[in-house]
Amino acid sequence: MKNDSERRLFHFTIIIVLIFVVLFAQLYYLQIHSGESYKRLSEGNRTSILSISAPRGKIYDQTGEVLVSNELTYTVSLIPDEVNELDYVLEMLERILEMDKEELKEKVIDNQTDKLVRLKRNISQEELIILQENKEQIPGLIIEKIPMRKYVNDNLASHVLGYVGEISANELSNLKEQGYRTGDILGKTGLELIYEDYLRGERGRQQVEVNSLGQQLRVLGVEEPAPGDDLILNIDYQLQQTTEELLANKIRAIKEELEDEEHPPIGGAVIVTNPKNGDVLAMSSFPDYNPNLFSTGISRTDWEHLATDIGRPLLNRVVNTSAPPASVFKIVTAAAALEELGISGDDKFYDPGYYELAGTRFGNWYSAGQGEIDFVDSLAWSNNTVYYELGHELYKQDQTILQWYARQFGLGEKTGIDLKNEAEGLVPDPDWRRNYFQSIEDRIWYPGYTINLSIGQGNLRVSPIQLINVMNAIANDGKIYRPSLADKVVEQDGNVVREIEPELITELSLSEETIATIKEGLEGVITYGTARNNFVEMPISLAGKTGTAQTGRNNPNHGWFGGYAPADDPEISIVVFLEYGISSGNTLPIVEGIMQEYFDLEDVDIEDKEG
Repeated sequence: MKNDSERRLFHFTIIIVLIFVVLFAQLYYLQIHSGESYKRLSEGNRTSILSISAPRGKIYDQTGEVLVSNELTYTVSLIPDEVNELDYVLEMLERILEMDKEELKEKVIDNQTDKLVRLKRNISQEELIILQENKEQIPGLIIEKIPMRKYVNDNLASHVLGYVGEISANELSNLKEQGYRTGDILGKTGLELIYEDYLRGERGRQQVEVNSLGQQLRVLGVEEPAPGDDLILNIDYQLQQTTEELLANKIRAIKEELEDEEHPPIGGAVIVTNPKNGDVLAMSSFPDYNPNLFSTGISRTDWEHLATDIGRPLLNRVVNTSAPPASVFKIVTAAAALEELGISGDDKFYDPGYYELAGTRFGNWYSAGQGEIDFVDSLAWSNNTVYYELGHELYKQDQTILQWYARQFGLGEKTGIDLKNEAEGLVPDPDWRRNYFQSIEDRIWYPGYTINLSIGQGNLRVSPIQLINVMNAIANDGKIYRPSLADKVVEQDGNVVREIEPELITELSLSEETIATIKEGLEGVITYGTARNNFVEMPISLAGKTGTAQTGRNNPNHGWFGGYAPADDPEISIVVFLEYGISSGNTLPIVEGIMQEYFDLEDVDIEDKEG
């Protein structure tokens, strides 16, 4: 019996010891091995799902040169839900980030769609260090590396590429259904805006653990973002760079020439296309700007400087402005006269130096007159008197026939290029005058208005992008393709998402004889006419038309040139516009430089003379 009792006691003791061993092991696991983990849980740890910005697609030129990319930068963000004393936190961040507290507070208040509010992008190394040192005192603080837009060549093609910026409250209200959130970056202008849906990519997500103090402890999981699609342009990097340098240098030279005179700010525009398909090979507007200023949120000082600059650097003069085209418009008048008045290229006219109507003399640029001159030579020499007469004859036949031809060439309406805010320009006619003016006298369309219109003056307004279509119509035997900056959109693996095919927008109903006669006159401009002294050494044939537009009020004239080369089989068309650039002669060195670059010519000694 005794042995049985001792045996039961022994077994009981073993069980008790085992229980204590298990309890001790569990206690060790809970307190030592997993102590910190359970401590965090006991203090009220929680998780948050935060968005991760997607890298935007890159933008390349036609040769594969990167024009726009991304770079990782440190960004300061805040999780407002983790902040109890918002004013205290914002005051700390105000001092560290050198941002106005009210501006920071506005970002938090405007946050509508995301747990995370991005306060400042691309912080400095000094700001990063200070934030790291003080992060325990700033609940809800998140420091992350996110992609920032990088315009590789600063100002190059700034009006083409455009810029990005943080989504505004108004934009968010319109785009929320498309998945945009507070703090997102999106295209604001240029191609960044037009191809936003392709470039933006898809955001990722990360799950983070945050303690009761609002401090991020660790990342629990990540769903990586999907980069945006890449955009391949028709722009040629080298040609674009050369075009911009030529335009900027010429405008600076003109400014020096006018240094002692009061005059409006001088700007300019150049566009180069392939007339056979509408591809835009170069597009330059000057003054320009650096879109990198906008990538991290432009400062108030920088914005005020750009917005108040009288040179209007944010304005794309190729697309968004219009002006009288002067004698380049004679191409349209020539087409109308050849088609409607039954004249031919060798018909003779007489120029005494003016055209007279009801006692009013409309003077030729050469006041002594050129005497007898045939039609082709009148275009080559840009003889105003002949075109005054033709304009009057067209008016007598139909007051709106010249305007009809202008619209056939695409004037007075947008070309549909892949950029926003394109100017429509203006082709004035009797209806426009009746609707625009109040008095009965002003609302009458007199023949003198058509006479002025015939040489590209009066109320006529044309943009450089519209004028390139006029040149392309002649160069391409009546066919006009829509100008296009982009060639295709490709995914990261190279798969083509969208191919931007050439789009024929119209084919003029001009006879072969009419187009051939105009071509002969445009070639004469270069070989013996108004630009005869400027391209004598050029080994590539060129056809074109100069134009010097009067601006009134004693301001300098606008200078124009439109042309194409080679003349017999055009590969490129060129339009140069110098706003208050004095004379069309100032456009010609730019044309020369573009041809040298495109055709890979050695330097040709071209005289800088008025054409």
